[in-house]
Amino acid sequence: MNSSQRLPKPPQQQPKTDNSQQQPNPNLADEPTIQQSPQHQPVSNPNELRQLQENEDAIADTAVNPEQAYKSQKASKPHTQKPELPERFQHVKFLDCDKPVSRIIFECWHCFQGILCEYTGEPAIGEYKGRPSIIQIPVQCPNCEKTAIRLNTGEVLSTTAIPSPWKQ
Repeated sequence: MNSSQRLPKPPQQQPKTDNSQQQPNPNLADEPTIQQSPQHQPVSNPNELRQLQENEDAIADTAVNPEQAYKSQKASKPHTQKPELPERFQHVKFLDCDKPVSRIIFECWHCFQGILCEYTGEPAIGEYKGRPSIIQIPVQCPNCEKTAIRLNTGEVLSTTAIPSPWKQ
């Protein structure tokens, strides 16, 4: 067979139906069939009807006020998700950034002890997995002796424990 020649397509097979049960209506033969979407099908259950009306109201509210619609949808959902935990953060305040010896006040990541740290120099460039990378210097907490923060700097000169300015 040549590559330019193609085999004819086999005829599509129709499922066999019993003609005695199917009687075509001559009045509807020329009209196209209309399929109803799930939204427009009749609803027999009153709970389903109420749910559809709430969904339509929520969609209408979204056009007016999306924030309020989001809150109402969130409130109507059953509580299946875990409660949201607050994101963890670290208080940091940089001082004297324009001087040769800069200072930073921060809280320890682990014990929230206030720390005053003096540092100097430009960040050192190293290599990580074959690519250039800035070397971070870990600063130990004087209270719990764990890594309190990692600084992108040349050298850490001193670390002093102070009362945390952010504790209330």
